[in-house]
Parts: sequence; C-alpha cells; structure tokens
Amino acid sequence: MFDHFWRAVAIGIGATALMDLWAIFLNTVFAQPRPNWGLVGRWVWHLRDGKVFHDDIGEAAPYAHESALGWAFHYFV
Repeated sequence: MFDHFWRAVAIGIGATALMDLWAIFLNTVFAQPRPNWGLVGRWVWHLRDGKVFHDDIGEAAPYAHESALGWAFHYFV
C-alpha cells in the first residue's frame, strides 16, 4: 500500500517539476510571464485567519516569505 503512495508522490513531484520547466521554456521563448507563486503563498498565509476568499489577493496584507510558502504549497498539492 505504501509503495503505491510513494509512487504517486514521485509522479506528482515529477509532473509538477515538468510543468515548471515548461513555464521556464514559455518564458524564455515566448516571453510569457512565469507563474507568481508568491500570491498563492499569501493566500495560504491568510487561511490561518479563516479568510478563504479575497476581492483582490494582491491587496491583502503581504507575508515576508510568501514566495517560499507558495512554491512549497505548489509542490505539496
């Protein structure tokens, strides 16, 4: 049972890394903006206050480590 779990974790991390490499490619070749995981980190940070919905997450109070939190959440999910 745990063997299936760890395989799923490895596949999920690999797929996420592949998606991130694709975003780098699109940014390099087509100048498409890369995802801003900092805003995701800000959203996750505000979940601790019970705030799920925001009118504009960009105007919510910033968190010093929101980018790192966003990247961690991106891979955790």
